[in-house]
Amino acid sequence: MKMFMQVRFLVCSAVFLFTASCVLAAPPRALVKRIDMAKEFLDDIMEAPDTEIPAALIQKCRGVVIMRQYRAGFIFGVKGGYGVALVRDEKTGIWSPPAFVKSGEGSYGVQIGGQAVDTILLIMNKEGMEMLIRTKFKLGVDGSVAAGPVGRDASAKLGPGTAILVYSRTKGLYAGATIEGGLIVNDDVANEKFYGIKGITTQDILFGGTVEVPDAARPLINALKTYETRYEKIKENREN
Repeated sequence: MKMFMQVRFLVCSAVFLFTASCVLAAPPRALVKRIDMAKEFLDDIMEAPDTEIPAALIQKCRGVVIMRQYRAGFIFGVKGGYGVALVRDEKTGIWSPPAFVKSGEGSYGVQIGGQAVDTILLIMNKEGMEMLIRTKFKLGVDGSVAAGPVGRDASAKLGPGTAILVYSRTKGLYAGATIEGGLIVNDDVANEKFYGIKGITTQDILFGGTVEVPDAARPLINALKTYETRYEKIKENREN
């Protein structure tokens, strides 16, 4: 009887430790939700003909940042938000695991109301990639930024030196002319919590091969792969 109780205790302890380790290893739900929201916005913008990013541009881009930002205030407004960044290996075409980023922005001017702004940034060249290597960068100051062309048949030609193409969707009401300066910075706290590695940085995740692609990010990466090649079969059928 005593031996049975000891064996039972050991089995229960092992089950408890295994369950606890699984719970601890699971990424925080709020961070998984950030990735899910990024995919949701990507799907929304790609399924609307008037906002669709040309597949050729997704195929050409070297990285992508998907953000949700918020602006609110009367006269003085503060804009902040969060998002994820991914880069693509130039040789293999494989997308990296996502790294968490955040934004902070102050503005002053004539403004009223509040809004949520979803934004996709396509990183198009070496200059744009160098921005992601930094711990923070300012859009429109640290590199050439342009509004991206939309629509399935839109021209995928870029202006010389264009580092980043911007696609945005706004929810809520907002009006005004403001003077702004916006930053995108590494969210090191979120990266540590999600991957469970103390001291891990955005650069480690995107460029260092430090971590594997988590299951939570596979739907987003699969969506990027689908959208960059979505018209290739149609083109092949037309040519044949």
